[in-house]
Amino acid sequence: MTKRIFAIIFALVLIFSAVALPVSAEQATGYLLDDSASLLSSDEYTKLENTIKDLSADLKCNVGFVTVNDLSGATFSFDGTTQDYADRYYEETFGKNTDGVLVLLVLRDEKGKRTVYFSTSGKCIKRLSDGERDNILDDMIDNHNPDTKGYYDFLNAAAVGLGKAIPPHVSFLSLLIAIAIGFVIAMIIMMILKSKLKSVQMEHGAANYVRPGSMNVTASRDTFLYRTVSRTAKPKNNSSSHTSSGGGTHGGGGRSF
Repeated sequence: MTKRIFAIIFALVLIFSAVALPVSAEQATGYLLDDSASLLSSDEYTKLENTIKDLSADLKCNVGFVTVNDLSGATFSFDGTTQDYADRYYEETFGKNTDGVLVLLVLRDEKGKRTVYFSTSGKCIKRLSDGERDNILDDMIDNHNPDTKGYYDFLNAAAVGLGKAIPPHVSFLSLLIAIAIGFVIAMIIMMILKSKLKSVQMEHGAANYVRPGSMNVTASRDTFLYRTVSRTAKPKNNSSSHTSSGGGTHGGGGRSF
């Protein structure tokens, strides 16, 4: 009984300690909505900004959405491409190699085409794979085309897609606390079950469980125990990366439409 009470008290202390622990120092995150191309109404801007803010908080990473008419108005140096524009914009806004994603919509890129581009940085390079990004682009262009549904619906589809594709962030401390709590609860349950086995004694041999004369072998046969199986590895949904003109590491990709 004393052991059970001690275990329960210990579990309660651990749980309350987990609640009271200060949040471990993690990278500060932010959000941005820059509609330089003036594609959104005032109400649409407010709604999308709130969505981006919530998305950044949920994913624990930086989230930026940017619209521009072309690439000529950059206030930073870049190599003239949409890819590097998005990468450098991210770096200038959120810092180099921090965790986050920036969605850039340019109406006339370096080739005169309308393009949407995703730039990922830090851990989000792996958190958003190339395949997942392409699925978001497919949905945006096929089901939320701005020519028929407007730019708010188009950009909001990107935000919704990111929320579904990027897995939630779990800190190492939170994971350790969850494991510890689960271990303590399991120990309490096992101790309670053990305390009920008052009539059971440990047996050091198996003699008492064998019926006399029951181990006579009267027949035998050969059984094939092994087989050879050939397997082909399924291609992984990887995330490619590159280096921007500013020296930061990014993933990402985009599409003209």
